[in-house]
Amino acid sequence: MKNTEGTQVSITIPAIASLDDEDMPNIVPFYDGRWSKQTKQLLADFDTQLLDLNQGWASTWTEWCCPCCKRHKRQIVRLTPSGVLLCHLERHHDHLDDFVKRLFEEIKTQCNDPNLRVQMSRAEGALRPLVERFECVLICADCNLADGRVKRELRDEIEPHFTFTPSEIADFITIQDNQQHGVDFERARAIWTDAGEDFSDRVDFATRMAKRIANGRHKREVAPGRKLHGQPQTKDVCFRLLEMQVPDIHRLHLGEAIEARSVARDGVGRTQKPGKTKSGKPPTDAEFATLDAEQTSTSKLWRGAGNDWQCACCDRSKREILRRSNRGKWTARIHQFEEFELETNPEQLWRRRLDGAGDIVISAPKRLLVCQDCREIAAKLRQRRADLDARTLTLENLRELANPATANVAHDVDFERVKEMVAENASLSNAISEFEEHKRRAIDIRIEVLRLKMTGRSEIEARDFIGFEIAKTRDWELEEGDEHTDWLLEEAARFGPN
Repeated sequence: MKNTEGTQVSITIPAIASLDDEDMPNIVPFYDGRWSKQTKQLLADFDTQLLDLNQGWASTWTEWCCPCCKRHKRQIVRLTPSGVLLCHLERHHDHLDDFVKRLFEEIKTQCNDPNLRVQMSRAEGALRPLVERFECVLICADCNLADGRVKRELRDEIEPHFTFTPSEIADFITIQDNQQHGVDFERARAIWTDAGEDFSDRVDFATRMAKRIANGRHKREVAPGRKLHGQPQTKDVCFRLLEMQVPDIHRLHLGEAIEARSVARDGVGRTQKPGKTKSGKPPTDAEFATLDAEQTSTSKLWRGAGNDWQCACCDRSKREILRRSNRGKWTARIHQFEEFELETNPEQLWRRRLDGAGDIVISAPKRLLVCQDCREIAAKLRQRRADLDARTLTLENLRELANPATANVAHDVDFERVKEMVAENASLSNAISEFEEHKRRAIDIRIEVLRLKMTGRSEIEARDFIGFEIAKTRDWELEEGDEHTDWLLEEAARFGPN
């Protein structure tokens, strides 16, 4: 590239990881990551070096204000019992949107006409804003938690797809700086009662429109050929010139690098460690041999774990997890625990976020072997609070709760802290739901290919059919639709048999 004097100018892009914290505000001036002056000042004000700051927080400026509780960031941050500064903002969306998606998925599976399927997808996109009670909005984690608490408390009264709007949440919360909100459940019940008729009317409207579109009404011809391009934008021209000078700029994955440098997750699994419990009386060699033989003959997990197995959570051996039941009988079990691996591949992250993935993106579940006492932490939480998502307890959470573990004794667990951990891991709950939706979407594409092949189409024709629909629905080039279809099919293969 040449400057105004005609001299050739070389361009270099410094690695984000090599930049100082002072450089980051110049690169992303409206970001508020772990490197910002305000974040560092808040850590000093709360006298901690432990930080849990998510992408929602990092992607907004320092003076951001929650549309529900009207608190600024300095009033939203709070210290967890384990001394971690929590800086979380969450995307709050109307679950009527999910209801409309399901309606149209059902009618599209009955249609073999690619043009009509594209019309259905576009009609779905036009209908959703008419059905939703509010736009997707970023709110503080405490307001998002308040919405969830009410829907769990009143789950027998409130319809599953109902979501409180930001202004409705503001009407039933009690606000304090740097604290979780109090909730007025009676006020929330009254709000639901007032909104129920409008909610039902929207459900009825969406259902009727889906049936009309499925019956071929509201047809709109799909434009053939490639998508239209408007007037060139200055930013696009500048990026193209930059791309010519730095051909592998896409390999730098600058967006992902900035996000990774901006967020912090010191809070995962942090808790206060209890004092060590006195060990129980260990089994004799004969007692252990009897139980070991029994479990080896009846439990595949016990047998497959081997003699040198240790719990992935509390590190106790097979002999150390034995303990007496209330009836005095020796008992021990090995169970599977599902941990979630986070996605780090930039290409995968980009494609997943095309469909609404958040700052935490799950790549795949990973199953580990844990003892009965570690597994019971999640099981007992489900018994005590079935409304809480026990899946969000990470292995690190369980490890902190279980340790210091004691041989031949059940873990002494603070279940108030367990509930706090679930609340602090709200982003992980959203990520699990998004991963399940992504898995379902990929498997549905595979099933659709199989269905189309049964109608006489070849594998390539079936792929092209689906790629055409994706491209036209998203206003992409046809090649982009084919590439996205191939990726979804690869994902379905990675997930294995349904």
